[in-house]
This record gives sequence, C-alpha cells and structure tokens, in this order.
Amino acid sequence: MQEITRYTENGVAVHAFQNPALHGFYLSLFFKAGALYERDGEAGITHFLEHVAIRNVEKISDGALYRDLDRNGLDMNATTYSEMIQFYIAGSTAKFPIGARYLAMLLSPLCLDRQEIDAERKRIKAEIRESDDKGSLATFSNSLVYRATPLASSILGSIGSVNAIGLSKLEAYRRSVSTKENLFFYLTGGFSDEDLDLLCREIERYEIGSAPVRDNTAPLPKGFFARGPEIAVKPADYTAVRFCFDLDMKKLTVPETDLLYDILLSGNSSRFYLEMSERRGLFYDVSGTIERYRNIGSFCFFFEVKERDLLLAVDLAVRLLAECKEELLRPEDLMKAGYVDNAYTLYDDAR
Repeated sequence: MQEITRYTENGVAVHAFQNPALHGFYLSLFFKAGALYERDGEAGITHFLEHVAIRNVEKISDGALYRDLDRNGLDMNATTYSEMIQFYIAGSTAKFPIGARYLAMLLSPLCLDRQEIDAERKRIKAEIRESDDKGSLATFSNSLVYRATPLASSILGSIGSVNAIGLSKLEAYRRSVSTKENLFFYLTGGFSDEDLDLLCREIERYEIGSAPVRDNTAPLPKGFFARGPEIAVKPADYTAVRFCFDLDMKKLTVPETDLLYDILLSGNSSRFYLEMSERRGLFYDVSGTIERYRNIGSFCFFFEVKERDLLLAVDLAVRLLAECKEELLRPEDLMKAGYVDNAYTLYDDAR
C-alpha cells in the first residue's frame, strides 16, 4: 500500500491511498479557504459557502441528493476550519460511483436563487445565535492570541457580516477558491483502480480556474514570540483557565508538537490528569488544541475548577510545565504504543 497522486485533465490533484482489505471508502474534497484568507468584509463567507455548496448540489440533482444518501447508506458532511473547508462522503465500496458523482458536483457554479440563499442565511444566523463561540473562553483567548489578524475572527462570522453576503459575492468567492492550486481530493479505503478512473472523469466535467498557491502562512500577530506573562480576565458564571503558548512552526515539527500534547494531556498517564484529576479531583478532564500554520502555531489547554481552587490549580499547572522543561522523561514514561505498535491500525480506518 502506498499513496499515489494523479492529476485530472483540468489540473486537479487526486491523492489516493488504497487498502483492498477495507469494505468502505472515504472521499474528501479540500479547499484552501477560511478566516486565514478572508479579506475585509468577508468574515464568515467560507462557512457560508460550505452551507450553500451542499444545498446547491441538492438543487442540481433535482432534490435527489438527500434521498440517495439515505437509500445508499452514504454519509456526507462538511466542516469549515480557519484555513480550509473539508467536504467528505463515505460508505460502502459498492456505492463509490454515487459518492464520487455527488462530491464532484460541489465544483458546480452556484445556481441558487435569492430565496434559497436567504433560507441558508437564516440557518447560519441561527447557528451563530445558538453557538457557544461568542461567549466562550476559547474565542476570547484566540482574539488575544491572534489580535488584529483574520485569525482573531470567528469562523462563523457575525450577524452583520453574514447579512452582507449575497449570491454574487458567494459565487465570486467560490470561483476564487475553486482553483487547481488550492483544492484537492483525497481518497482512501477499498476502492478499485476503475473507481479512481471514474472519480477523475467526474472531476473533469467541471471548469477549474487558476490562482496563486495559498501556502498556509499566517500573518504574524503583534508581540508573537515576545509576550510577557499576560493574564486576561473574562467575566463569567464559572471559573476556568486557558493557557496559550506561541509555537514557531519553522523550528518545530508536527510529530514533536503532537508528542508534547500527548505527554501533557493524553492517555492514562497524562501529567495533568494524574496529578490534578486522579489524585486531587480538581477537575474531571483537561482538554487542549494545537493550531498549526506554515510559520506559526498555538498550543492551548483548558480546565474548569471551583473558584476556591483556582490558585492551587494554576500553581500546579505551572509546576508541571516547569518539570517538563527541566526533566528528561524516561522511555518507559512516554506513550509509545499509539505511535509504534498501534500505528498500523490506522490502515483499518478509511478516514
């Protein structure tokens, strides 16, 4: 088994990793888009495009998309991130031709009318209204970590910005991201060579533009890498702490940052879990995120405590971080099975 890459006649890269032992497939379409690339007046447009693109396929298929997904046991969905949109469809290998046709249809020009755009706008505004983003500690701290850059904005945008986005603006944005340099397909699972040929033919039905490569380089926020020990306070009816650290991704590798995350936060022997949850019961769980761009990144972790335990919990967290800087962990203390013995089980998961 090995990864292969093919290019369609209209210039789209199709990456494929075949595993004949699997009974299903997982096909993704990625666009390099998101808050990282949104300009003034475009906040939330990537997320809006994610929504209307699937509605557009439903219309092009004369209302057959959702019915076909259910009838053939296919799972289709999408997620918008700060630097990309991922659309995917997954299911039994026998249903691959149906999945390939529908995912490729996401490359179609938008043909929705104003009423359909407004219906999706209402759904997005409801999502913004019901979302925890606007009041969350993560949103608050990200606005400080990435202050005065597009990454400080919410992926969803705001009610005002979403109200200002119409069909012509969405179609212009769709064309700007639907370029051979800034989209690609990735196929995994038990597909055949004929399936891969079919997918390429489906993609070749659509007109694909050209544009400069978006290379995932983030704007450098003021003070990045040169912060003091800042403490920002957000009023709330609960007590929680979020630690954030700047990462220099020109010096760090993805495996190094993943290992740091796992040592501190993952597994049964996580430093934070053992000391602060298992032994002291200060919190039930600790969670974290690593955001990585080509040049910079951010490592954050979060836990909630009782107000009276706040200073104790912060003191313990700082001590644990200091120990990691000063003590070389023994090999037997590292999480190895997931990286070594269990690595090959990833072949069993088409996703």
